[in-house]
Amino acid sequence: MLFADAHLHSNPLRGIGVKSIVKNFKAVGGWFLAIVSLPPSHYGLGSSYDDYVRSIEILIRECRTAKEEVKTKCLAGIHPADLEKLVNSQSLKYDEVINLALKILNYISKLIKSGVLDGIGEVGRPHYKTTPEGYVVNELILHHALRLAKDLHSIVHLHLEQGGILTVLSMTDLLESISLSKDLVLLHHMDIKTAMNAEEVGLRYTLCGKLQLLREGFKKLKPTYMIESDFIDDPRRPGVAAYPWEIVENQLLLLKEGLVSEDYLFRLNVDNIVKFYGVEPP
Repeated sequence: MLFADAHLHSNPLRGIGVKSIVKNFKAVGGWFLAIVSLPPSHYGLGSSYDDYVRSIEILIRECRTAKEEVKTKCLAGIHPADLEKLVNSQSLKYDEVINLALKILNYISKLIKSGVLDGIGEVGRPHYKTTPEGYVVNELILHHALRLAKDLHSIVHLHLEQGGILTVLSMTDLLESISLSKDLVLLHHMDIKTAMNAEEVGLRYTLCGKLQLLREGFKKLKPTYMIESDFIDDPRRPGVAAYPWEIVENQLLLLKEGLVSEDYLFRLNVDNIVKFYGVEPP
């Protein structure tokens, strides 16, 4: 059987890095990874434009290494938590934070145009209580990122609150107003409630491959989604949110229990990956 990880991070400076990730993932049938940028602070960097450029360069090197062994897509963005920290630290004025984020996104768009990156991710809104200013800045940058995705016809990973029907209504309205195809947008790391609402309107999404979440998802959801580990590769926070090989072990366990079929898992790990990421099937 073949397995994919639709959203994860790697950190060669403080974590195990992509070489070890790929080795362990391939050993359990892994064939595809979508590697997403980490905030510069995860590499011991600051939050300037140059720091973001350096962090994206680290990401690109990791993706190139992964591509030697498995199919790989590479995405860079500005995490909502990063923008919130910049807003609340008051080290920059609000308009300076926005201009910095726009400059970073424009740099990312150039890398997408040149084929170095494959998409934008992750951008979005905080999934926890935040200040009004932090929320508004993230919302502005989210809108800009989605417009860029439309212009570039590139995929985008969204980090959003798990607000059920409200999150889904908000995103469908926004995508319609921008005329951005749902086929390019991924709501990553959804809970079951929001996933069910997303499924109803044809929004693509991922579930984290934690055992209990998969157990519930396999019972309630059609095989229209993908599974991710959201691994952050930080030894200070082991297993957050899951290990790439752990999400495979959990699927195999539920297959053995008879809760899910091989056909269902093939849809999640191959068919849906091929459709969304545009990769050749294994």
